Amino acid sequence: MAEAIWGDNFEHSQLYRHHAMRNHRFLRLLPLLLLLVLPLLPQRTLAQGKAAGYQYMQMTTIESIVAGGLGRSRVLFTPEFKGTKEAQMENLFSLTGINIGNVKTNEETILRYLSEVTEDGWELFQVTPLTQTLQNTGTTGQGIFLTRYTFRKAK
Repeated sequence: MAEAIWGDNFEHSQLYRHHAMRNHRFLRLLPLLLLLVLPLLPQRTLAQGKAAGYQYMQMTTIESIVAGGLGRSRVLFTPEFKGTKEAQMENLFSLTGINIGNVKTNEETILRYLSEVTEDGWELFQVTPLTQTLQNTGTTGQGIFLTRYTFRKAK
């Protein structure tokens, strides 16, 4: 009878060791599994956002830095917004240098468009500022300030 009990305990301990080894292997693989699965979660969230359906619009402001007031500054809409595809802004420089009055006028223009777009139900989703200096003559007297405003609206 003692052998039967010892045998049962022996089989039980073997079974316990077998399960413990399997659990140990699983725990060793758990970080790897998490590394593989976690990057998929944000994509699923983005996919759910796409399923909700948004339409997007972009407003781009281009302010050129060209001495003498020869630059071209614009506001562009893609797709067009209330019939406006492109609107002119003032050049940042005049013959005498930077023109603070033009800077203020451009700021007012940009704020007016931002207000109109958001009042129309568009949500400002992302802003990307960019600058480019042209150095073809060894001076930094030319360049552009470009800002992209991305809006979205539920369909």
